[in-house]
Amino acid sequence: MPRLRFLPRAALRALLACVVAAAAAAPARAGGATGRVEGSVQVLRRSLLGGLRESYDKSGVVVYVTGFTSGAPASTARLHQRGEQFDPRVLPVVQGQEVTFPNHDRIYHNVFSVSPLATFDLGQYKSTDAPRTVPFEKAGLVPVYCNIHPQMLSYVVVLENDAYAVTAADGRFAIDGVPADTDLVLNAWAPGAPRVSQPLRVAPGQAAAATFTIQQTERIPPHKRKDGSDYPKPGYDRE
Repeated sequence: MPRLRFLPRAALRALLACVVAAAAAAPARAGGATGRVEGSVQVLRRSLLGGLRESYDKSGVVVYVTGFTSGAPASTARLHQRGEQFDPRVLPVVQGQEVTFPNHDRIYHNVFSVSPLATFDLGQYKSTDAPRTVPFEKAGLVPVYCNIHPQMLSYVVVLENDAYAVTAADGRFAIDGVPADTDLVLNAWAPGAPRVSQPLRVAPGQAAAATFTIQQTERIPPHKRKDGSDYPKPGYDRE
């Protein structure tokens, strides 16, 4: 089994606290002029020799704006279970939005989270069963696991507004609908990397440019099952 990359618990708590605090303090978005922010993210990872090197694949970094709130979209987000993995690895949603968890595998999965922001256990089901849905009401970072397959990990990033993007493989991003003439904060985060932030202010109808560098180097041991026990070793029967 490949070694997994996780956030340390301290970093996870810090990121969660920052998102929750920002959501509590942010004003609601009123109708008015908006602008755009676009740019790129450089992702650094550990090389085999222990140094840092730029990753060719810079996808999966969540870039998001804080400093205002907006209502959740009516659409339901989807976090797929496919090939004994979650897809996508990182799923940003807006506070109050629902997420459905379709299983495309012929085997059972058991999706769960023990996050205080969204604690749930969807039970065992497979591709022939109806997918199950969870509302995410509180802003913050919610790790999601499978109780059967320890390699399955995803993060639902619950945001205060819909001004966000996820980078493509080239690291590029673009976010429209950013309130103009307002002091905001632009953030970037990916699993295994601390959040980085910078001030943001856009002019009406104009595009602001931004760049980030993140170091995706943090690791922690594999997580526990939903009851707090270790996963069975390979070769043992699992529930």
